[in-house]
Amino acid sequence: MSLDHLDLLAADADAFVSAIASGPPDAPIAGCPGWTLTDLGAHLGGVQRWARAAILTGAVPHLDPADDPVPSDAAALAAWVRAGADRLLATLHSVDPTTPTWHPFPVEPKVAGLWRRRQAQEASVHRWDAERAIGLQPTIDTEFAADGVDEYWTVMLPRVVSRESLTVPRSVVAVRLTDTGGSWVIDGREGTVVLAAAGVTPEAEISGPALQVLLRLWGRPIPDGSVQTTGDETAASEWLALGGP
Repeated sequence: MSLDHLDLLAADADAFVSAIASGPPDAPIAGCPGWTLTDLGAHLGGVQRWARAAILTGAVPHLDPADDPVPSDAAALAAWVRAGADRLLATLHSVDPTTPTWHPFPVEPKVAGLWRRRQAQEASVHRWDAERAIGLQPTIDTEFAADGVDEYWTVMLPRVVSRESLTVPRSVVAVRLTDTGGSWVIDGREGTVVLAAAGVTPEAEISGPALQVLLRLWGRPIPDGSVQTTGDETAASEWLALGGP
């Protein structure tokens, strides 16, 4: 079954706005140490405005915060996030996914369709963050979580490594989803994050259900034992450390 990233983005935007409006503004975000619910709202709202500008201009966005300031009041912040999400969705719906554009990810061709998936995945994990912060028990659809694991390895981690000047582990790691059967082998021996060629033997394996693997890759809290590592534990730990605490 094919995922509709725009429908998923719309649903997560609705749930995120609801969490921002109803939750304590100072609720801590477990996956983002030092952040509060207010900080998370400002972050996602800013990311969505930045992404929309990139889609519209095909260039690196240069937004002036003074032109669209982040409100401090919870209700006003929720409305601000809502407005940004609505404009992003309208833009994504109106732009042909094959339209050439700029984006900062090492993925070719550089077309607008990448932003659909990226923004859907961004909103999904942060919606999970927000709902957990206000005392709910959030989840992410299994197929969507598996898509997020793939996007992590092929789109986001290479970008994070470049942006943060991170050192890539000089090892090969396998990732296996126990509920969907999805699997990847990642080769870092040349100092970059690439899918391994056929026949490469991994030194370690990370395995578990799609949701738990996705959350662990992004440094979110998960139940003890829900993600397993086998083989070279140091190699597995080094790869897992790239995404967060």
